[in-house]
Amino acid sequence: MSATRRAFVGGLMSGCGLAALPIPARAQASYPSRAVRILVPFAPGGGADIVSRLLSPHLQRILGQSVIVENRAGAAGRIGTGVVAKSDPDGHTLLVSTESSLVIAPHIGQAIGYDPLKDFAPVSLLTRNTVMLVVHPSVPVKTLQEYMALARAKPGSQFYASSGVGGPNHLAGEIFNRTTGLEITHVPFQGTGLALQAVVSNQVGAMWGFMAGLIPHIREGTLKAIAVGSKERSAALPNVPTVAESGVPGYEAASWIGMAAPGQTPSNVIETLWAAVSKAMQEKAVVDNLTSGGAEIVVSRPEQFRQVIESDLLKYGKMSDLFRTGK
Repeated sequence: MSATRRAFVGGLMSGCGLAALPIPARAQASYPSRAVRILVPFAPGGGADIVSRLLSPHLQRILGQSVIVENRAGAAGRIGTGVVAKSDPDGHTLLVSTESSLVIAPHIGQAIGYDPLKDFAPVSLLTRNTVMLVVHPSVPVKTLQEYMALARAKPGSQFYASSGVGGPNHLAGEIFNRTTGLEITHVPFQGTGLALQAVVSNQVGAMWGFMAGLIPHIREGTLKAIAVGSKERSAALPNVPTVAESGVPGYEAASWIGMAAPGQTPSNVIETLWAAVSKAMQEKAVVDNLTSGGAEIVVSRPEQFRQVIESDLLKYGKMSDLFRTGK
């Protein structure tokens, strides 16, 4: 073999050898690499907002980056939820919402622009929350039976506020109407906080809402508690009877709040988030605040939260006629 040919073959073999060597993997940027934004798709003052702001400082300490809570209200949570669905799947934009925008929204008869199962990566359930009925102190009732009698005496004269059409609080009111045969008119707002303001200022006489956001007003006397929608009385308000024991057998209204990331968020990022959330939800300040407000703390694995979303999508699909006609 000539020197020229030997050089050519040697160079070829050398090149093949280099090609066979593993190429160093590009180092992955550690997560989080910048501020994390928690988007709450409701106005300030509601359950999802309260939970997010309680968690924010603890997540910031655990993750080592700023954690900012941003409210993007509208359409019973569908607007803000859609923003998260279209965000980069890198864990820096998160959603904290109720079932309103994730499992009820697909059944309201309107295009929502996102798929709850494909466009979101569940992180964890955070709380389960009792829904309750409160009225303005000027409403001349003390019990649920008196409230029902008032509504029957003047059909169509009573109104209830909620966080928006298709939300769990709207649904609680519609189920109550259907179960009792009453005609209490729904007045939707863009979030529990705005609905709450309307009742406290006596623009609307009553509302169905999450206990956590209502208790401070009940204790201050700016709202009057009538009944809780849970199966049993709440330890936070032990003197307030359930709707069922007050004369509406079988009635139950509860809700959940959970955290999700955009779909296709890497599993290692989801795991980091879950670990941080799990730790933050065990902080004494968080536990004391939430439980005193009547919330039940629930920290589930991402796959467990997905199962809840899947099962509730089916459940609310069977009840869609209750909120498709809501105004």
